[in-house]
Amino acid sequence: MVLPLAAAAARRRVGGVISSQVQRRTMAGGPAKEWEGIDKVVRGVFPGDHQLALAIMGGYTGLFLIFKMKSAMSGTKEEEKPVVVSSGADTGAGIPAIGTPEFDNFLDSEAFVKLLDSEEQLTKALAE
Repeated sequence: MVLPLAAAAARRRVGGVISSQVQRRTMAGGPAKEWEGIDKVVRGVFPGDHQLALAIMGGYTGLFLIFKMKSAMSGTKEEEKPVVVSSGADTGAGIPAIGTPEFDNFLDSEAFVKLLDSEEQLTKALAE
């Protein structure tokens, strides 16, 4: 006897909540808004909010593309500098190519020790 009474009370509570939500949802309408000035002209072409939003995004995208095309056409191209290709021969300056007898001599020289010291100092300076 208690369970049917509790079930009936629960249906009344839930039923009242559901019907009030449905009623609120259907009351969102109303008369159309009257536009004035430039809004009236724009809304005459794009009556829906989604249409106006797409038109605005399309306008910005068009401006962006026009700017990019203009800058691509008017941009000056710099001449590419020729790349100097090393033949592997030691010219007396810098580090010789790996696998050559000059590289073995470089590893035993004072210049290699100076190079290592300068790298250590650079690493310490960057760490601080």
